[in-house]
Amino acid sequence: MIRILQLEFLKLKHYKAFWIILGLFVVFYFALGFFTKRVIDWFLEENMEQLGQFANMGIPLFDFVDIWQNLAYLTFVFKWILAFVVIISICLEFSNKTIRQNIIDGLSRREFMFSKLIMILALALLAGLLLLLLGLFLGLLYSQVKSPDFILMNMEFIPAYILEIFSFLCLAMLFAFIIRRTGFAIIIFIFYTAMFEPIGAAIMQYEYKIANWYLPMRAINNLIHVPFQKYAFMEVQDYVAWVDVLVVFGWTGIFLLLSYWILKTRNL
Repeated sequence: MIRILQLEFLKLKHYKAFWIILGLFVVFYFALGFFTKRVIDWFLEENMEQLGQFANMGIPLFDFVDIWQNLAYLTFVFKWILAFVVIISICLEFSNKTIRQNIIDGLSRREFMFSKLIMILALALLAGLLLLLLGLFLGLLYSQVKSPDFILMNMEFIPAYILEIFSFLCLAMLFAFIIRRTGFAIIIFIFYTAMFEPIGAAIMQYEYKIANWYLPMRAINNLIHVPFQKYAFMEVQDYVAWVDVLVVFGWTGIFLLLSYWILKTRNL
């Protein structure tokens, strides 16, 4: 295992694009929190007369208890940046033929798959750590309540967020193994996750009244539901449902099995 980790680190160590994209991910991640706060404050100021007392109260977007679900939903938009890192990393292995050389040098296909899985897990854990740090910083800065009980409440959204990112990146890995060309893999992955499946899910739901909770992206997105309707006094799901966790685990297993089967059966 140590040999696999060392090999993967050596591959990424001198790959500047990887570190640039990762650095942009961290910068954008923290910028989002402050930008969102500024936008909300500006909106409340501009609409002071129409909103009245509600504008003075503000929107407790970064109050503890609410902050973990709010940030987990807001920052999931950056999942595509990490997905690009995964796709680029894997596709370069095929275009540069480093995977073939690794196999010749004694690395098994299972070990190669495991090395990429470790990278995906590391990226998901990094996203979870950033969520924790950003939540603590913004919460301690803006929250009206700062007692440990409130800080710890609803923190189950952090492991749910890590699982959400991990599953999404496993799907990106599957696309990379299937297509193997960086540009095509990224374009097709974006089209599927951002257009094809959402449009298909909408048609199934509104046109044919067919349930679509079991579709891959729908299942991944269902882990953390949209939380903002609560500020308009509407009911929201403010917890992580175990059935959603199990469905995502199921899809993650399918992504991994298909990735390994493709890697094992196709020529390098």
